[in-house]
Amino acid sequence: MADQPADKRRLPLLARGRTASDVAGEPDTSTDFIGLAILILALVALGVFVSWSWAFIVTFIVFMIFMHEMGHYVTARWTGMKVTEFFIGFGPRLWSFRGGDTTFGVKAIPGGAYIRIIGMNNLDVVAPSDEHRTYRVKSFPRRLLVVSAGSAMHFLLAIALLFIVLLVYGLPTDDDRWSVSAVSDRSAASELGIEPGDEIVSIDGIEITDFAQFGEVVTARGGQEVEVVYRRGSESLTGTVTLGSRLTDEGAAAIDGLLPRDRILAVEGVNVFGWDEVVAAVADSAGEPLQFIVDPAGGSELLVVDEAVVSQLPAAEVATSGFFGVGPRRYRQPSGFVDGVADSIAGFGSYSKAILVGMGELVAGGGLQDFVSDTLTGDVDSPAEQVSSSVAAEREVAIRSLDARDPDEQRIISIYGAAQLGTQLTDDGFDAVLIFLAGLNISIGLINLIPLPPFDGGHVAVAIYERIRSIGGRTYRVDYAKLLPVAYGVVVLLLGVGLLAVFRDIVDPINL
Repeated sequence: MADQPADKRRLPLLARGRTASDVAGEPDTSTDFIGLAILILALVALGVFVSWSWAFIVTFIVFMIFMHEMGHYVTARWTGMKVTEFFIGFGPRLWSFRGGDTTFGVKAIPGGAYIRIIGMNNLDVVAPSDEHRTYRVKSFPRRLLVVSAGSAMHFLLAIALLFIVLLVYGLPTDDDRWSVSAVSDRSAASELGIEPGDEIVSIDGIEITDFAQFGEVVTARGGQEVEVVYRRGSESLTGTVTLGSRLTDEGAAAIDGLLPRDRILAVEGVNVFGWDEVVAAVADSAGEPLQFIVDPAGGSELLVVDEAVVSQLPAAEVATSGFFGVGPRRYRQPSGFVDGVADSIAGFGSYSKAILVGMGELVAGGGLQDFVSDTLTGDVDSPAEQVSSSVAAEREVAIRSLDARDPDEQRIISIYGAAQLGTQLTDDGFDAVLIFLAGLNISIGLINLIPLPPFDGGHVAVAIYERIRSIGGRTYRVDYAKLLPVAYGVVVLLLGVGLLAVFRDIVDPINL
């Protein structure tokens, strides 16, 4: 982010994952490499002791923030402005060096980056000899270029990432062919030995043509023993397995505390397989609280649901549907260079439109208010509490997976939450990670164009306003002293929402 008034210290804005800061009174250079070495070792330790997925995501986010500021830096230098500082991170300085007029370096807290351009406004005191190199004396097009360059860099990164995905992985083919992308635990597919990459050829003698038709075949055969033919490379394999079953809307409605798509594994400590065994286990206990162990919809861990009350149980063909336990990955054809460029730009436009709609709903549709209310009122629980407290708390993860309007889809996340999501997506393939990072770049780029200080969009709005007021030949400059209360208010709001987002991401992590 380009610099703000000299008498204002900006704080990290966690809600958007980056910020800028004025720094004064620090030494120009440092030859101490110990701090930098500690930072690098910390990143390596993250990969070794946590996961290399985390290390990659964190490194890319830092690189993304660096490129944002590089956009400001390059355009500022190109337009004749003086840049005195370019730092990655905040807090204590770890390492720095001097290059021309600029001190480059790294600080201890990798929560953002900043550059300092002299004379960003009328409050910034500059030596008379440097006044001609200040931001405020440059022409409108040059100022507009510099303050919008950070978001432009995010947009270029997003297009580049989408282009790589299209060039290497491509778009889905038109023939609807698919292979197995993932196998659910405790499923018929897992029992049969299905592996990612396998291709399902037929089930119960019915040739499989696409994933939707596969779902229809499986759904109609819950609890039945079927023959499955599948292909692994050039080898054709055959196996027999009994399909699992999961609750339909009608089945879930008969057991208070359970949800559609849950799979019942035990009732009152008795293992069950299939609806008939569930009915037998319930026996004459209808209307009484019972304990169910389920493989929950949208969850990866078994869930104990205590005091679930059973009403009249419907017939098996109504209460359950078949479940095999695989996810699809459609075959894709890599794009050519020219098509890849065109499709990546089109994809950027589609993602931007969707994100803008989401941002509008977040503000105008009450999403922000709901997020703050849910977090402050304790409507979130830690993963451990979701299993041991009330039925409602236990089912929160499952409810999210079923409700397309669930707040997780419009939920504000911190940089920590973004890193969590990125590492989860590594299980879906590197292309999924690249697409996620492209979306993250677009989101940050658009958020930074919000026309309020201290966002870059605030500088854009001021530049446009000054240009309009200067029509007629008389130069007009905004008094930034009048904007400081607005800037401080926005910073306080973003810090508050950002801290809530960090808290929410820790105690109530999003589970893809």
